[in-house]
Amino acid sequence: MSERTRKIESQIKEILGSEVDTLSDPRINGLVTVTGVRVSPDLAHATVYYSLLAGEDAEDAREGLQSAAGRLQGVVGAQTRLRRTPRIHFEPDPVVEHASRIDAALREVKAVDDPNHG
Repeated sequence: MSERTRKIESQIKEILGSEVDTLSDPRINGLVTVTGVRVSPDLAHATVYYSLLAGEDAEDAREGLQSAAGRLQGVVGAQTRLRRTPRIHFEPDPVVEHASRIDAALREVKAVDDPNHG
């Protein structure tokens, strides 16, 4: 990956990180954190990875974020010097989801191993 692509990803992450907090879509009712951005080599597409506070409705949040993608893309275009702004697509961060599953499994193992467990 080129240094320019890395810089663009970082810039988009920073812009969207602050913009997501301003969204008023009722489907996005919890804390959403932009955890990463991956831009295609031709800079036409950007996949934005996000995490949610535990207990939030992931599908609703994804729909809300995706419905705001056009407006967010406009903000990114206005704040960057790119000839073409990448088309934004939101995905839940698989690393966060994977870590949550590992944490739950470890708690389950601990509960089974705990002699005081009922």
